Amino acid sequence: MGALDSAVRAIASMRVRGAGRIARCAAEALGRHATTLHSNNVAAFRREMKAAAKKLIDARPTAVSLSNAVGLVMRAMPRKGTVEGARKAIVCASREFCKASDSAVEKVGEKGAGLVPTSGKVMTICNSSAVVSVLVHAGKAGKGFEAYACETRPKFQGRITARELARNGVPTTIIVDSASRYLFDGVKAVFVGADAVEWDGSVVNKIGTLQLAACARDFKVPFYVCAESYKFCPPSQAGARRPIEERDPREVASIPGVRVRNPVFDRTPPEMIARIITEHGAIRPRDTEIYVGKHLEGL
Repeated sequence: MGALDSAVRAIASMRVRGAGRIARCAAEALGRHATTLHSNNVAAFRREMKAAAKKLIDARPTAVSLSNAVGLVMRAMPRKGTVEGARKAIVCASREFCKASDSAVEKVGEKGAGLVPTSGKVMTICNSSAVVSVLVHAGKAGKGFEAYACETRPKFQGRITARELARNGVPTTIIVDSASRYLFDGVKAVFVGADAVEWDGSVVNKIGTLQLAACARDFKVPFYVCAESYKFCPPSQAGARRPIEERDPREVASIPGVRVRNPVFDRTPPEMIARIITEHGAIRPRDTEIYVGKHLEGL
């Protein structure tokens, strides 16, 4: 199996998960795939690379980080010139994206740490590198909060978050998703990641995120979204909604005679979000169109 097909399978099966990791995996796969092609001319090389890009994008329909990563790498490919020139452009763009992605996570952490309360509980769900970065930076700054991580059925990504936070010295408690409201008393803020930030500031994220947003609203505590710029839907998608992926019901249960649904994401409306924390600073959801026009122009 080639590097491209391995990446597609890893993304589709959720062996690689988390919007940032998916994006970097796709960018790396494009770079590796470009080195394996033996096209006779640039036009043929472009066709083969476009077919590879489509395979990657189709692997997970909701995470805009995947299509943005692919788009950012592919737009480096020249229409004319030599095959070697086109190959070099893809490989360089792949490396640059992965480097910028890692840097963005660190910057989100630095900029978001100031919004973490100095005491009390902070609740999160699923596994977001950006959220972990924010909480780890806040912990290193001496803030005495305790993280509450929802375990995130059915794939249990929240357990990854709990391990990562504990490994970095952040006091952490893990809870089942349905316990979040019961244990919400004492929560001072909620921090979640994003699989997509839509044009109006709505956030598509792991199923259960909307439940936490409702708790934050009812308990009058701020609800923050941590999202690198490539997790925003680009200007070309203004007015469109991301599809909400439903995965194999057997991930949840297999009960004879019983229908099982397995939606992977939900959508949180902008009015429930205090700020979206990016590598460029925290923005209000209503400023999303301005933000993407500045940072994702051309996609």
